[in-house]
Parts: sequence; C-alpha cells; structure tokens
Amino acid sequence: MNNVLSPKRFGKYLCYDLENAWNNFGLSLIVLGLLPAIIFVVFQLFSLIFNGHFTVSDDAITPMRFISGIVCVIVGFIVFPTKGYGSVTKKRAGSSFLMLPASTFEKWLSMMIVLCLAAPLCLGALYIGSDTLLGLVFPNSYGTPIVKMPFNEMFSEVEMPVDLNINFSGIAWGNWASSTLFFLLGAMIFKKGKVGKTILALFALSIIISTAMSVAGGAFMDQDANVFLKMFDEDPEIAARKLINFAQISQYVQVAVLMGLSYLRLRSIKH
Repeated sequence: MNNVLSPKRFGKYLCYDLENAWNNFGLSLIVLGLLPAIIFVVFQLFSLIFNGHFTVSDDAITPMRFISGIVCVIVGFIVFPTKGYGSVTKKRAGSSFLMLPASTFEKWLSMMIVLCLAAPLCLGALYIGSDTLLGLVFPNSYGTPIVKMPFNEMFSEVEMPVDLNINFSGIAWGNWASSTLFFLLGAMIFKKGKVGKTILALFALSIIISTAMSVAGGAFMDQDANVFLKMFDEDPEIAARKLINFAQISQYVQVAVLMGLSYLRLRSIKH
C-alpha cells in the first residue's frame, strides 16, 4: 500500500504540485479571474475616448459580461492542463517528472485535485469576487453582481412538465471536469501542437459519436417507433426525469472514463 499511496508522501507531493501549478498557470488564472475588471476598464476607456464621458448604463456591458464568463471557462479548462502538465511529454521535463519521489497513482491523484478542484475553485472565487466588487462599487454602470442575480426566479419562469430537481452545480462541475480532463489527456499524448490537435481530436470524436448515435437511433426507431415511448411509459414526467438522470449519469461516466485514461497514459509515459 505504501508503494501506491503514502499519506505523508502524497501530502508533500500535493504541496509541490500546487506550487508548481501556480508557477505554470497562476498568472493565467489571475488574468482570467480579473476578466470582469479588465473588460470594464477597457469598456469605460473606449467610452471616454469616443463619447467624451464614461458610460453610466449597464445595458451595453451586460452582453460583454456574459461573453467574458464563457471565455473565462473555455480558456481556463484549455490552458490549465496544457501549461500545468503538457511538459511531461518533453524528454528533459518528463524525465524529471518521472524521477519525482511519488508513485504514479499519487501523481495522478494530485493532477485530479489540482485541475478538477483547486483550479475551478480558485478561478471561480477570483472571478466572482471581482464581479461582485465591481457590482457593489459601480452598480449603475456595471450592473448586478452574479451572486445577486435571481437565477431561481429565472428558472422558475420556465415551464416544465414536472417539478424537477436539477443539480446545476453538479452539471457545471461535470462540464469543467470532462473538458479539462480531455485537454489533459491531449496534453499528455501529443508532443507538439497540443491544443490544436486536441481540438481536432475532439471534433473528430464528436462526429464519430454523433454519426454512430444517429445510425443506431434510426435503426432502433425503424424497428419499432413506439418502443422509445414505451420505455418511458408514455408519461412526460417520467420521461423528463429519466432523460435528466441519464444525462447526469452519462456526464459522470465520461469524467470517470477520462480519469481512467489519464491514469493509464501517465503510467505509460517513459523517456
């Protein structure tokens, strides 16, 4: 057991890995976390240059805030694994990585903690913190902070066939984890052009899966068009619950598979 997981050794390695992650993508994390402030300052500077005054209405900046949130997440789950662990495929850096006093399992577990827990928590805290501060200091020109937006009321206005209990936090984490783990796998497989090749692999995989599901679904429906409805007892409430549960389970299975593939790839690295 000590050869696989030693709590004391793992604790030391995790501290080293966190420090190393900060050195590799800490600046990127800060920039992404402060993106609301950066966009707000740039927006106000352009308003001052072209209009001669600062903008005091939040109507114009609201779409930019929405876009900045999407950009923050996408860039984060692409950059963090690539900058943090992409060097393991390089001969010198990879050899040094393999020589670190920790088992393969401990190195893999540390990766999972850094990318799937520490990184999104730090990024989320910094982003929400800067967004909240701007919303409190400039309520008219920046708008309502994310933490004060009535998301529950917005979702309650959407008509549903049944009162569904959707775990939005779990969905958000699952999307982050599956995305960042896919790019981690790409960073550990490809030696050059890691991001570009990973995106191409994701695109190709999406086409293959979509085609396979379309063919399978078409054959299934041709066989018996009513089977699909019978599976859900032809009840929209039961169908909605089963579909949501299936989507959530599929997402977590995807995360588990990517974790397993990352571990197998880490074990196979040799220099």
